[in-house]
Amino acid sequence: MPLEVTDFWKVIGSSSVQDEISGQLSTMAPDVLTRFVERLREALYRIDRRDLAEVPVVLANGLKFPQTSDHFFHARCACILAGEKTYDEVLSSGVGFDRFVAPFAQEAEGLLYLASEQYERKTASKMNVENHFPIESGSNIQGWAA
Repeated sequence: MPLEVTDFWKVIGSSSVQDEISGQLSTMAPDVLTRFVERLREALYRIDRRDLAEVPVVLANGLKFPQTSDHFFHARCACILAGEKTYDEVLSSGVGFDRFVAPFAQEAEGLLYLASEQYERKTASKMNVENHFPIESGSNIQGWAA
């Protein structure tokens, strides 16, 4: 049975603590884990936009600098970890994304590997995911259009 969008957000919204998300993923069948990764890739792709990539990193001392493509990728992961409501607000308006650009967001990248790690534990093989949604920063052509 495919993982519905609402089910994806139930797992994400359950906790921003990646260990707890991993625990929920451990109960899923391999095909559902694959669908989870596909939904995650779609969510990352949808918020891959120039306006969000241009939000500066602001350090505690007030120093500002531009995000790197890796930093922007991690910030997008952190935004997803904040849950569906926050994600939808950022997606629709861009408002609030600045909090995910903070240096702590670098840890959020682990979200990307949780389901595939569970898949490998269950099947002893690598997950094969459809690549309909590239996740590299700058991949969403519409989001980067001038």
